[in-house]
Amino acid sequence: MRAFAWRTWAAVGLVSAVLLGGAYAVWSTRDDATVNDAGWLDSLEGVQGEWVSNVGFSYDGTEPWSAPVRLTISGDELGLYAGCNHLSATVTLRDHRLSAGDGIVSTEIGCPAELAARDAWLAALVDDRATVQLKGSTDGPMLAFDTDAGWIGFIR
Repeated sequence: MRAFAWRTWAAVGLVSAVLLGGAYAVWSTRDDATVNDAGWLDSLEGVQGEWVSNVGFSYDGTEPWSAPVRLTISGDELGLYAGCNHLSATVTLRDHRLSAGDGIVSTEIGCPAELAARDAWLAALVDDRATVQLKGSTDGPMLAFDTDAGWIGFIR
């Protein structure tokens, strides 16, 4: 019985090592120099363009991201749209955290309460100095923002 258990654990260890090694090989062959091994971003240079949310949550239990959120990154300009107001900010990225030194600008369309709450939650992601990370997902690279308000992931 002991030999069987030892062989089972050895097989599990070998399979795990192969899978982790393969994942690292794929991760380490990327040529985006703005991403370190953990996926933390040091610059927005490699993530310019259009992104759409595909997952997220709020730490207070609500789901403000339940409708798709569009994220646009152009240079140091960040734009967010979730169905009502357009939010924008000029941002910097330092220590893997967004910073909008001049605050967030928003259109002022009179939105229903649910949409206004979603806009406020998105603004808090930037205002709360979200950490920014590039992760893998089944849909390709995922750009993730995480703060005390919640977490949201965007795909291309």
